Amino acid sequence: MTTARLVHPAAAALAGVAEIFDQYRRHYGEPVVAGQALAWLADQAGSGKLTVFTAHAGADLAGIATAATLPASLRLGCYWQLRDLYVVPGARRRGAGHALVSAVRAAASAAGAIRLSVQTEADNTAALQLYRTSGFTPVSQVAE
Repeated sequence: MTTARLVHPAAAALAGVAEIFDQYRRHYGEPVVAGQALAWLADQAGSGKLTVFTAHAGADLAGIATAATLPASLRLGCYWQLRDLYVVPGARRRGAGHALVSAVRAAASAAGAIRLSVQTEADNTAALQLYRTSGFTPVSQVAE
């Protein structure tokens, strides 16, 4: 069974997350420098800019997600945006993605967010399928 949970923003709690985050960044062609992801995650989570979640398959770390809180000025509230979601290749299609989305959704709701949004590339079929089956509705055009 896969479970997901919120991660404390202390650097020690983020060490395993940083390893997976480096895999995520490498997946998208970003260069990886030892220690850089951990420092960045600790700064972002410690300042409250990002909330970090992990998925576990038993004792193994199966995936990560991050979410940001943003102002919803017209409604005088806030909304959450699921920013990053990555499941390690060996844990895919076993519920980790759904567990992460559910954990983010629950935390956003508990924080009083009026909306939860996610953005992904139009050709990321696996992510689009995950988000559709998690209750998100695709929006193909956004005015800028």
